[in-house]
Amino acid sequence: AMALDVAMGGSTNTVLHILAAAQEGEVDFDLAAIDAVSRRVPCLAKVAPNGDFHMEDVHRAGGIPALMGELYRGGSLKTNVRSVHSPDLQSWLNDWDIRSGQPTDAALELFHAAPGGVRTTQPFSTRNRWATLDTDAAEGCIRSVEHAYTVDGGLAILFGNLAPDGCVVKTAGVAEELWKFSGPARVFESQDDAVDGILSKQVVAGDVVVIRYEGPRGGPGMQEMLYPTSFLKGRGLGKACALITDGRFSGGTSGLSIGHVSPEAASGGLIALVRTGDEISIDIPGRAISLHVDDETLAQR
Repeated sequence: AMALDVAMGGSTNTVLHILAAAQEGEVDFDLAAIDAVSRRVPCLAKVAPNGDFHMEDVHRAGGIPALMGELYRGGSLKTNVRSVHSPDLQSWLNDWDIRSGQPTDAALELFHAAPGGVRTTQPFSTRNRWATLDTDAAEGCIRSVEHAYTVDGGLAILFGNLAPDGCVVKTAGVAEELWKFSGPARVFESQDDAVDGILSKQVVAGDVVVIRYEGPRGGPGMQEMLYPTSFLKGRGLGKACALITDGRFSGGTSGLSIGHVSPEAASGGLIALVRTGDEISIDIPGRAISLHVDDETLAQR
């Protein structure tokens, strides 16, 4: 499941669900393990807002079976495991991956279904069909491992003094020129405060926007945040600022948006001590995030 998410450049929310499932199943799987998956599984799809393709394009390219098929052909997926819907994963891919060489007629029928182009709530009210399927593994919606968008997957886990227990960034939505970023902190105590600050032009190019007390305890509840990143983009700052929070983001978020900072502010995390003007650096390739304030100053705070 995690390999599929990072291959598709999926939501950071997957991290919450995977870790919860692992804990419930008493499986030793943590943030470091998630990052290890992203280190070995490339990003094979970029869907809006990360790129120009949309979900209907994913469907035309064969959907999840085609994406998993490319992972298998690239050596990143084991297929001898049991499945709830087939004797094993390999037999399911043989039938439903349109690039397998032997897809069933049902698979071809399914993935030829095209968007109707009209807004409707009536089931089966459109009959549009794609004339052809997207099987272009080099430049199409779903790429092969050899033509991956990036060698690493679409999520990364960063560690450092600002997030000793880790934080999450959707690298699939971050322009490469932002993979290394440093700037002064612009601190807000909630999402609402951040929105006011962004719209009132308190935030300027080069800032690292810090939104705290939005975690599970501080929120409380870790609400999904979409407005701050949307308003940053609306002000033309989507590629000029970073955003760091102990909260979480929508799957539609893009830009240098780092969430799930742990420990959170309400649990005594260092993010609670950040002040506006403090220098913060982010290094996605190096998996690092750092607050550049000396220990003596932090102790005084």
